[in-house]
Amino acid sequence: MQERKLAGKEQIKVMPAGLPFVAAGAVWFILALLLPVYKLSMTILITVIAVAFCVLLNLRRNKQLSLLPSAPTVKVRAQEMSKKLDIARISLLEKLPQIKNEALRASVSNITDSLEKIADNVEKDPNDRNKARKLANHYSVMLVELADKYIQLQSQAGAGDNIDSSMKKIEDGFAGADKAIIKLLDDLFTDDAMEISADISVLDQLLKSEGSENKMDFSSLE
Repeated sequence: MQERKLAGKEQIKVMPAGLPFVAAGAVWFILALLLPVYKLSMTILITVIAVAFCVLLNLRRNKQLSLLPSAPTVKVRAQEMSKKLDIARISLLEKLPQIKNEALRASVSNITDSLEKIADNVEKDPNDRNKARKLANHYSVMLVELADKYIQLQSQAGAGDNIDSSMKKIEDGFAGADKAIIKLLDDLFTDDAMEISADISVLDQLLKSEGSENKMDFSSLE
């Protein structure tokens, strides 16, 4: 059964949607074993009892559902998604002065601009939220993590091929992410299906190689 907690109230349990029908069928079967169903009147009586039992259980379930808190509206969910994008944008802006590589700094700056526009669009048109869902919930967080990694690696630049290679992968990954997010932004305004650039897979591979816990599939961005 579904369970949700209400503020100041007991936990509400909601019976599964199919339970009333299964229970009514069980009642009909049990009564059919006990009563002479070969008589039409008894068959009708058993059926009426089973149907009434089903109706009563459905009424009980509807009452349980009415006690649950209302689900967030589409507008509220869109606002929450917009806030997540803004949080990632602000975090990237704070890290921007610490990035020494000009190309990477340009990519990050472009991404922050795109995130701001996407956040505004999602809030103004909540129906577009599904297209930006993965970006808001997962990829924007990963970009912030990678910016942190790059800033940490900068102090060790030139100390070894592995460090330099990791920094180059992050630079290329941000360049690919920049293109993909711009494409998403364009699609939000043209209402076309999103076809993400294959370049963003660099981020996925990099996160896996770095042992990140957030292993996501960058093959599609909705």
